[in-house]
Amino acid sequence: MWAINSSVLHFAPYAARDSMAPVLSREFLLVAACSIWPPSQRRTDAIRKAAAGSIDWDRFLRVVRRHRVVGLVHDGLSRAQIGVPPDIARKIAEQAAATTRENLALAAEAVRLQSLFGEANLPIAFVKGVSLAKLAYGDLGLRHGKDLDLLVTPQSFPAAAVLVERAGYRRFDPPAEISDAQFRLLMPMRKDFRYVHEDSQRELELHWRLFLNPHFMNETSLLGSSRIVPLSGNIGVRTLGEEDLFIYLCAHGALHWWYQLKWLADVGALLVSGPPSSVERHYRAAEARGLGRPAALAILLCHRLLDTEVPDGLLATFRASTTLRWLESTALSAITAGKGEIEPRDVVFGTTRGSLSCFLLRQNWRYWLAELKLHSVCEADVLTVSLPARMRFLYPLLRLPLWLWRHRARPVSSPQ
Repeated sequence: MWAINSSVLHFAPYAARDSMAPVLSREFLLVAACSIWPPSQRRTDAIRKAAAGSIDWDRFLRVVRRHRVVGLVHDGLSRAQIGVPPDIARKIAEQAAATTRENLALAAEAVRLQSLFGEANLPIAFVKGVSLAKLAYGDLGLRHGKDLDLLVTPQSFPAAAVLVERAGYRRFDPPAEISDAQFRLLMPMRKDFRYVHEDSQRELELHWRLFLNPHFMNETSLLGSSRIVPLSGNIGVRTLGEEDLFIYLCAHGALHWWYQLKWLADVGALLVSGPPSSVERHYRAAEARGLGRPAALAILLCHRLLDTEVPDGLLATFRASTTLRWLESTALSAITAGKGEIEPRDVVFGTTRGSLSCFLLRQNWRYWLAELKLHSVCEADVLTVSLPARMRFLYPLLRLPLWLWRHRARPVSSPQ
């Protein structure tokens, strides 16, 4: 699968024809091999082959943590019976066990909140989280979880916010102490509010929409087409419908330049959960909604990094697109920053190329104009400089100076 080149590896499917094939560290490739799903001899062989060379196990652990795939890595290494240094194996096992405990607690909290919203007759759906863990992996211990993402309708958001606070949560983003004027200015720039539970300190994101750009994905029917995912016995939580969930995951990953392998592993697992025709069926559904590029990008990355089987005709179509090749290169640069150890946002100008890539995800002038507006006014600017209503037209002009001011003393991160 891989062509060895000193201490780094190139993925063979592209190396022969792509002079810009990414250079991937052995440590990253081992993490990627463990992120292949479901368990199979093919996965085991990939893990053993990736681990056959010299592995910097401390770096490997940093890559695992950065990409939040410790559950998959623990499962993969255990099944492949790789000789991992005892201290590294212990840390991975401890973190995997912690992931399982955290997800069980999040699942219980999701069921509690769903019951509270049901009693209030407020429709909701949980996005990603424990429902996705069950759908993709059938196991709450394999997917990293840190919070709950709860979707409500825009009309029911005020009532939902009150209910969440009664359930023991307090808002911390945006800060509770901001002025009413700042609050009104921030609302069109937000898609969710973030809360933390007073006792457990677990976080919740309350969404009234999934994307800031209103022309990115049609969200009007998301709750209407939602479904229940069983967690245990007759207990389950509501999440997005099959096509809606796949398209959302592809769009979310593309907007974040796929810088976390965790997101790609989720898509890869969903792609192989159905018959071989599922890959093209999912892509065509996304294409019909104008989101063919995010879906194609996700499929290309799954094929490259997770060895997901993709119909030859579909691959040929994707590879013929200059735009898709550039988007893939941008995503690979983000996902492998610092040999996979650091995030793009921790590097000076590390997010610039990714931000530009967002304009290529749809071919729609309304989407482009809305995206330009989103990039011209920054929430941090509004919170830093509170302008009176008559002067708010200055925010786009202050965008660059304020960005430079915030980054003036920012150190360049480098892997340890």
